Amino acid sequence: MLKEVLFMGVREASKLEPGSDTVIISILDQFEEHNRPDHLHRFKDDLILYFVDTFEKPGEPDWPDQMSEEEHKVICKHDEEKAPELIDAQRIVEFINRHHASPEQVRLVVHCHGGVSRSAAVAKWVGEFSAVPLLQLGDGVHELNGANPRVLRMLVKASGKKR
Repeated sequence: MLKEVLFMGVREASKLEPGSDTVIISILDQFEEHNRPDHLHRFKDDLILYFVDTFEKPGEPDWPDQMSEEEHKVICKHDEEKAPELIDAQRIVEFINRHHASPEQVRLVVHCHGGVSRSAAVAKWVGEFSAVPLLQLGDGVHELNGANPRVLRMLVKASGKKR
C-alpha cells in the first residue's frame, strides 16, 4: 500500500538514499537522461520513463493519445523527442496499482527534471485517485499548480476514473 507520495526534481532524487520501503518513478527526456540518478535500481522498485514536458496549449484540440513519429516531430522541438502518450500513463497506472494493492507499505517518489510539471502531475493524480497523502504540499517549494495537464489527462484516461 502506498503510504505517501513525494515529487521532486532530479537533484533532490539524486540525494535520496535507496530503501526497501521506497518505489520510484523517474521521468526524463533524452536530453536530460545524463542527469538520471544511477542508483534507481537500488530502490524496492523503479519505473523509468522517457518523454518531454509538453502539452496542448489552452484552446487547442487534444493531441492523439498515441502519436505517429511525424506527429511527435510536429509537436516536439527535436526529432528524437517524444510527447507523453497513453502508453506512458498506462505504465504509470499499472506501477501505482501494483504497489497500492500490496499489503506492504511503501513510499512513492516521482521525479522529473525540475520537479514541477511531469512529476507533479503524477503526484496529483495519485493523491486524488488513491487518497495517498502528499506531505510536501504547503512547504513553499512543492506545488501542484504546474502539473502537466496532458500527463494528468492521460493518467485519468488510462485509469478509467473520472475527475
